[in-house]
Amino acid sequence: MKLALIVMKVFIIGALLIISNQGLAMSVSENRDHFLVEYSSWINHLFQKTLSIASYVIKNEWLPETGDD
Repeated sequence: MKLALIVMKVFIIGALLIISNQGLAMSVSENRDHFLVEYSSWINHLFQKTLSIASYVIKNEWLPETGDD
């Protein structure tokens, strides 16, 4: 449950940062369209980086080396 709240907070903060950094007035239709493009691009980038990190972690050898040579 805590993880879901953390993820939701990250998504909301990301949306607010996009709105504030782009200076978007959400009452204007063109700005909402621009926000959706930017937000979906940000989420796509976030998932790609998460998958990249997860695949790197999975591929690593985590067992310690033994001196049985």
